[in-house]
Amino acid sequence: MKRFFLLSTLLLATLLVCAQTKIAPKMKKGMKKVYATEATIGAPSKPATTISTETVFEVIDETSDGYILDIYVTDVKTDAKDAESRVYSLATEMLKDVHNKYVTDKDGKVTKMLNVEERIKQINEMLDKLLVDVPLPAKSTLADLKKQLTGNLNEESLLNSVLISTSPLTLNGKTIRTGTEEEYKTEQGIKMKRTYTIKDKSNIQTDAKINMNTDDMRNMVMGLVEKIVPNQSENLMDMIGPMISNLKIDASESSTYTLQKDGWMKSIASSTNYSSMGVSFSVKTKVTLK
Repeated sequence: MKRFFLLSTLLLATLLVCAQTKIAPKMKKGMKKVYATEATIGAPSKPATTISTETVFEVIDETSDGYILDIYVTDVKTDAKDAESRVYSLATEMLKDVHNKYVTDKDGKVTKMLNVEERIKQINEMLDKLLVDVPLPAKSTLADLKKQLTGNLNEESLLNSVLISTSPLTLNGKTIRTGTEEEYKTEQGIKMKRTYTIKDKSNIQTDAKINMNTDDMRNMVMGLVEKIVPNQSENLMDMIGPMISNLKIDASESSTYTLQKDGWMKSIASSTNYSSMGVSFSVKTKVTLK
């Protein structure tokens, strides 16, 4: 009996280690998927802000080695009231009705964005309209706010926007097994390491922790300083450099992905937490296929 129990345990352990799945949703021209996303941003001593969106993922063409997707937000709602919360929601509001065309391979993995220049022009035009009625945070100007919102606006950031952990396309093209690890960066530039656990073929769990050393911290801070005060970052870094070794950042993320039989995402539930120098916030996100 003991031998049977041991063999059964070893067999189960082997199956768990070997379990793997490849994410390759079925696509064809004319296919359309609509996702509802609700993101709640919370911070101590402040009321939580919820941003809700509806986003269309439409397959508009098929190529010899993949597909072309048109992704666009059709509805945005937010309960943000104060100036700081409005800044958070603006980044989403300026996406409404803007079409983003991406190229994928046969497995649905996004490889390229087609209309980068058009997209950047549209966002800048929309910001000029939106910012007119936005209450400004203390000691900020419209130029400062616009720079803050568009500081990372380039082809790389637009491509990464559909590859973040809460995107229905984030797993496409990946062959995943329990224990698989991968490194990535958050939208804030924090380096993380993610570990996958396969519950079954339609349920995948991920857990991530911060993965940064002192050099990584310095490069991240230097990048932020460069965006705020261009051409002066080196002088400022000489002043604040010694403090970086004492800089403590904690970040974690946990996500659960549920897939349909056709390989498309059915739902995502994600929770992220950040804290540094006494400042902390969390983001809880739910994504659901309508």
